[in-house]
Amino acid sequence: MQITDLAAKLQSLGLADKEARVYVAALFLGPSSVQKIASHADVNRATAYVILDQLADYGLISQSQEKNKTVFVAEPPEALEALFARQQQEIEERKQELKRILPDLEMSARGNSASGAPVVRFYKGQEALTNINLQMLKKTKPNSTLYAFANYDEIMRLVPSEIKTTPGARLKKNIGSRLFYSSSGEIPSDPKLLRETKKLDKPVAADVMFYEGMAVMQSYPDNPSDTVGIIIESPEIVAALRQIFELAWDNCSSK
Repeated sequence: MQITDLAAKLQSLGLADKEARVYVAALFLGPSSVQKIASHADVNRATAYVILDQLADYGLISQSQEKNKTVFVAEPPEALEALFARQQQEIEERKQELKRILPDLEMSARGNSASGAPVVRFYKGQEALTNINLQMLKKTKPNSTLYAFANYDEIMRLVPSEIKTTPGARLKKNIGSRLFYSSSGEIPSDPKLLRETKKLDKPVAADVMFYEGMAVMQSYPDNPSDTVGIIIESPEIVAALRQIFELAWDNCSSK
């Protein structure tokens, strides 16, 4: 297998392009000068020195002397396992540190919105859908209710996983839902899923969800990467949306 092929595989595991090429070149060559490694890795000599130092910090490269010359030696592939284990440990430590400081960060965010002005955040791209749903489920209080207008055919096209995971996540917090929806199929009301539904004749043009203090809107573009999502944090705006929703609900017969 060529150096570039193996290097590409290592890139998928987290090494940078040149780091992967220099390590694999050193692995192929055995103890070698920086010039020889640079040539096989297709990088210049100065860059090779920098990368070899970085790989040494990772524990993937060591140095030795041969005939009064410095040569570089790639550590066995098992060293990669040790590197990834250390990186995983560092990630876990960062996650724990984030949990520790998260309350302070959230308090700061609440302080910035204490003036009463709505807080508006924009998301773009396919990750917008996932990020928005995660925030909604995280911030919705247990035993509360989500209100929504949704086009299930479009949701299935864009993020089919959400259809499967969202109900279970809601039930864990005992969150009910009242839903106006459009779909080629049927989504019946189901007390076991804490779900009330009413089907609309015309397709819903965009997703709208809201609960205490937060409203979310997201588009249904042809290309998922063009998805746009908006989160509005404002009790007054949500109260108005809920009034509109309740009026529509009371005057809409169940399908």
